[in-house]
Amino acid sequence: SAMPSRKKAKGKSRKAAKEAAKEEEAAKPSTTAPAAAANQQQESLNAQMQQLLINTLMDECRKKEEQCRHGFITDSHKDFEEITKFALAFNNKFWEEPDSTNLGDCFEIALRSTWDEFYDVWNSATKMDLAISCFTWAGTNDIVLEDGHIEEANANAAIASYLEECNAMHLRKTQASINSAKTAELFRGDEHTVVKYLRKKIPCSCLDKKYKEVKSMARMGSCYNPNCSLPYQKIERSRMLYCTRCSQVNYCSPECQKADWNIHKEDCLGYMKEKANFEKKQTADSSDDTVREILVF
Repeated sequence: SAMPSRKKAKGKSRKAAKEAAKEEEAAKPSTTAPAAAANQQQESLNAQMQQLLINTLMDECRKKEEQCRHGFITDSHKDFEEITKFALAFNNKFWEEPDSTNLGDCFEIALRSTWDEFYDVWNSATKMDLAISCFTWAGTNDIVLEDGHIEEANANAAIASYLEECNAMHLRKTQASINSAKTAELFRGDEHTVVKYLRKKIPCSCLDKKYKEVKSMARMGSCYNPNCSLPYQKIERSRMLYCTRCSQVNYCSPECQKADWNIHKEDCLGYMKEKANFEKKQTADSSDDTVREILVF
């Protein structure tokens, strides 16, 4: 058969190249998309990423049923998703100001930033208990990993403690105020302090071995006086003194307590007032219960 001419072959090649160029151009994304659509696409992507992270956590739980969850057990996928979303959001906002030296400010930012979206969690003692379990689960995992991350465990334990204090004060009404010193000790604490706290919070024995390793370590505390001369303001907790008025702060010596009094005085009087009002209300509620019992009888 006759061979096609070179001219015809070149013409076909040019035509094929043009068609390929058209297809490639058509495949390119439009550059005229409005900004609103781009923003919506980014929001959708963020939501998908968050959902992917939650699904990953769920998959890990399904695939590793033999791996202990240290007491973080929910009744449904919906509960698990809600609590893990809350935990991720709170944790992200907590670290939003990484250079902040005021731990209380970090907690305040995280609380205010998550209040509206997770109103149901903040106002349910049961859901708050689940959130506490979620952070103790994370903190315990930080420790039991082969290359344990003690700093992450400190943060998760401190957040669990803060939520526990909020739950006790605002929802369960079992204490007058938040013990910020306790939370701060966990955040800046040594391995013994953190392991002991988490071990008490979990129903399993996953931290028993680690506790045996660290229980001989001296538990260190922080002197509340910002001008304390000790290195890192640290001293063995067994040697610390605490404010007998409010029981909220600790000192390394009477000298540091006296030096800090002008700063601590206002907070101390505030704690005492909160405690007095709480005890007064508790007494009144107890009297009302007694009256109701008598009337029922």
